[in-house]
Amino acid sequence: MLKTGIQFSKQGYEISDADLLRLYADVGFSSFFTGWVNEGDFNDRTADVAAKCGLVWESIHAPFGGITDIWKEGEKGDAWVAKLKAVADTCVRYGIPYMTVHTMNAPQYNNNGPCGSRFNQLGADRFAEVVSYCGERNVKASFENVEFPQREMESLIKELEKRGLENGMSVTYDVGHWHCYPCELDFADTFGKYLIGTHVHDNFGVKNPQIITWDDDSHLLPFDGTLDYRKVGDTLRRCDYKGTITLEISRSRVGMPWYKDYTIEQYFATAAERAAHVASLCE
Repeated sequence: MLKTGIQFSKQGYEISDADLLRLYADVGFSSFFTGWVNEGDFNDRTADVAAKCGLVWESIHAPFGGITDIWKEGEKGDAWVAKLKAVADTCVRYGIPYMTVHTMNAPQYNNNGPCGSRFNQLGADRFAEVVSYCGERNVKASFENVEFPQREMESLIKELEKRGLENGMSVTYDVGHWHCYPCELDFADTFGKYLIGTHVHDNFGVKNPQIITWDDDSHLLPFDGTLDYRKVGDTLRRCDYKGTITLEISRSRVGMPWYKDYTIEQYFATAAERAAHVASLCE
């Protein structure tokens, strides 16, 4: 069965970083991912405790607030290239195989409509520079399907293929995003050969098809929303996926009250059980 992992998040509980990692191992997770922390002491401590617990530090989620600037003229867009290269350097230093990258940010309300795609040559050139940098260092920039998966992400992957940069790129399948941000593409057919990791969580899909908002992306524990995990399992099998079922959950996203009375042990033990159930559907 596929192994399971989780994002590094205290979820509002009072616990030290080290004890949180130990708890992940105790409830049955094999790996975790973090956001990018440009601070050596945190990274050194995390790598040390993880090794002692037998946990794999699987990936770093690159910053994404403002990433849409990478498609625009100006210094802000140029700065994103340097920032993503710095994340790649952290991956290299700690033996982390990939960094998860958003191709853009959507506005608060997103109908993927009259403005069309923001894909352009400038952004493609910048991402190509990052991917080339990663490939040279034996790490991967893993593009996550976000609010416009059928536009920027597909166009970018095709552009990077044309440039022969497959060695430095991969894809992260966010199953919750695929549910609440509608997409006509088949994930396995379009991106499956590049799949390296997953972000697994639940939501209620699209509440209003005329107004797609990030509030629909509620990051519930698997099986607490309306996502059909049998379809997720089918998709991952068709990708011949051998990686990890990695949760990206939130105890308090958009005001959901369901988990407020869980103890920390109950919450993460339940999370581990749900992740293992998803993994079983991939068999």
